[in-house]
Formats: sequence, C-alpha cells, structure tokens
Amino acid sequence: CRACKIFYRRAEKRKRPLRCTSNKRKCRKVPRCKKCRYEQIDRLVKGSDYEGGNRKGEETTAETNLPQEATVFCDGSLDAQFSLLERVRFSYGTMSISRRAAELSELHPGRHPMCAFDKNYPASQTTITSLNYAMRVLVSALYDFATNVFEEFSESLENKWYLIKNFHHPFWNLESAYRVVTQFPHLEHFHFMSLTTYLNDSSASSFMNLAPRTPTAKEDARDILRFMLHYDTRWGQDAVKAVDISEEEFLALLVLSFWNIENTAMDDSLVALGVKYRGRVMAELQAYYRRKGTDEQCARRIGELMGIVVVLQDLSFLMTVHLEEFRVLNVFDDNTTMYQLTKSGVPGTRRENAEETT
Repeated sequence: CRACKIFYRRAEKRKRPLRCTSNKRKCRKVPRCKKCRYEQIDRLVKGSDYEGGNRKGEETTAETNLPQEATVFCDGSLDAQFSLLERVRFSYGTMSISRRAAELSELHPGRHPMCAFDKNYPASQTTITSLNYAMRVLVSALYDFATNVFEEFSESLENKWYLIKNFHHPFWNLESAYRVVTQFPHLEHFHFMSLTTYLNDSSASSFMNLAPRTPTAKEDARDILRFMLHYDTRWGQDAVKAVDISEEEFLALLVLSFWNIENTAMDDSLVALGVKYRGRVMAELQAYYRRKGTDEQCARRIGELMGIVVVLQDLSFLMTVHLEEFRVLNVFDDNTTMYQLTKSGVPGTRRENAEETT
C-alpha cells in the first residue's frame, strides 16, 4: 500500500539504524515495531536475498505466504498449422464473445449471465461511463487478439502499447462500419461505440448531458459529435460499402490495419514484421480470390482494400483532433481511456514515476 511504500523509502534513507523493541526481531503482534515492519517489507522487495521470501532460518508467516501474482492456465497460442486468416477469424470471434459478455454484465447486471451468450442481444444508447468501460475492455481484448494472431508480438510492454494504440481507432471505426453496412444498411448517422452500445443523432444530446459544465460547452460538444456522425462516420461506412467487402476481406483488413505502421515512430524490427504479415495476408487473399474464381480481379480488390486502410488512418487522425476538442470542453478528462490512447507513453508509467519523485 502507499503508506508502506512511503515508510519503506524513508527507512531506506534513514541514517540511524532501526532497533527492534522486543530485541528478538520477531514481533508478531500488530502494530509491529519499525524494525520488524521494515524487514517484512524488505523481504518482499528484495526476495533474491531470501529463501522463499524469508531470511534464512526465519519462520514463514501467514502474511508473507500470500501469493503476490496469479498465473493464467492453458495460455497456449493457436496451432501454427492454421492459416493467418483462420487465426484472425478464431481470435476475433473469441474476443467478441468476451467483450460482449463483459459489456452486457456491466450494462445489464440484473440479466442472467447466460443471456450474454445469446446470438441476439440488446443494444443500448451509449453513455460516457459505458464508453469508457467498453474501451478498457476492448484494449485488453486487443492484447489477447494480437498475441494469438501474431507469433512474434513484442515482449516489450512499450512496443505492445504503441501497436495496440495505433490499431485501436482503425479497428473501432472498421468494426462499426462493417457491422452497420452489413446488418443495418438502412440506418443513417449511426455508429456502434462498442459491441452493445451505439450513438445516433437522437442519442447525441443525452450523451453530452452530464459531461460539460456550461451550456455553451454542451452545445459545442454536441455539434462536434453530430459532425462526427454526419461526416467522419459516414466516410468510413461509404468506403466499406463501396468495396462491398466480404468476411474474409474484413479479417484481412484487421491485419493490414494492425501493421500499418510505416509512418509512425515504430522501430525497424516492428516495421519488418509488418512487411512480413502484410505479405502473408496478401498471399492468402490471392488464394481466396482464386478459389472464388475471381483471381483476375485480385490486384484491383487488394488496391481497394488498401484504400480503406488509408481512410481508416485518416479517420484515426480526425479522432485524435476531436478527442482533444472534447478534452478542452471537459467532456473527457485525462483518465478517459479513449483520450489516453492519443497520448504518448504507457498509461501508469508516468504516475508511478511521479510517486517515486515525491
């Protein structure tokens, strides 16, 4: 806890040594003396100098015996014999089930848990609270998605975060556009904010009701939101609709969007991985068109898919601008997940560094 962290740092800097009040260095009662409290924390911090987390020869207490971390069982990756598109299909389906269950459990706590796995499930108007929760679920799910699909997904936390951050907004726009075009083509100015929530013209006002603190800011925020629905959202949906992408092409777009990193600050090793996986998905698309008997259209179709990737990239840039506008209008704060995705650095790192300097 924070109190123990502060105590430990002060004890480390202390010039005069601490002394055990019992002179046995085995105080068992609470509150313990400062010496025994310091040594107990020190055992946890510097476990390499101890056997089983305790000094050699000391008894193990119930408190130091508690697990500090939990491990996931059966955490194996998909068999390498699966094609890349098969891996994407399986991972996207699994990710969708977990996201849907998490969102419905949060939005409809009174529903039976099994209802989260029904083929047809309720869709609700989004709120700032539900959006922030859904985005946190999505970011976590995208980590699992990338780990299952891409064998060399970087072990570096920073590289993982930058890849996921670069992929999040294109994924979010692509998934919504594909769902609207294929399932609800009659709806206009409609965007899926998550798997189970949506935003349209009529719900834009209620979305902003509780966020800004002044009427002027509220109206400005609504105008930005409606602009996004009428132009940005429509742009992405029109791009998907014009190409009339199939399910296999949707899955291929997930790979192409994930590795669309040439114009970013990613290091050369990640760029090389991007070239590798784009090449693999292009080869599988060629085989797919050949099976359909449309291999003569392969070059044109791939060119159209790359056009969608460019649109998604442009929409991501516009989203960054709009989120900054919402931040200025006090719709979002610095801890809002979507806003964090526009910032540099790994969330949590800056906060931990700040604590260490206090």
